[in-house]
Amino acid sequence: MTDIFSPIPIITVKLFAIIDPFSVLPYLLAVYEEAAREEKITWKFVVNKITIAIGVLLVLFSILGKPLLDFLGISPQALEIAGGILLVYLGIDTMGGFQQLRFVKKLEEALITPIATPLLVGPGTMTALITLSVSYNPVTLILSSIVVTLLVYFSLLIGPILVRALGETGTVAAGRFTAIIIAAFGIQLILAGISQLKFV
Repeated sequence: MTDIFSPIPIITVKLFAIIDPFSVLPYLLAVYEEAAREEKITWKFVVNKITIAIGVLLVLFSILGKPLLDFLGISPQALEIAGGILLVYLGIDTMGGFQQLRFVKKLEEALITPIATPLLVGPGTMTALITLSVSYNPVTLILSSIVVTLLVYFSLLIGPILVRALGETGTVAAGRFTAIIIAAFGIQLILAGISQLKFV
């Protein structure tokens, strides 16, 4: 039982950092405030819909990660290196913010795509879950995904309070700090993959 529960905190931190709800908050709130006048939707409705989509995607990839890897015949080392490179790129890209939200016309239609995916749960999150599925039990990943989903939910729910308290600059800075964690996780994956390669 210890093996199932003990890795949950570290997996949760990694996944939460990759999803990085803080980076998207200022942009999402700006779009919401503009759209709410016409669409008459509440912030709680926005958060609920995004969170449900995130939870479903995380659990889905927690279950399908290892079988998908085996089906495609991809070695864990190759995935770690490729996934690591992707996460390093994602970390650098996240530093620039989520400019894609500026092109959202109708917020309710955009909550699943592009906001829930690929802005929050994108290729980086999916790659991380598939990579983690090599080392961890599916039950551990599912439980971690549930914890992450709850953390994202509360982060988004109190988003307006956070942005008011920290200011837009402070919220973006918090998001950019997690971008460093994403890049560091990517480097760690690359190093782990290279160290396991067998050169003839």
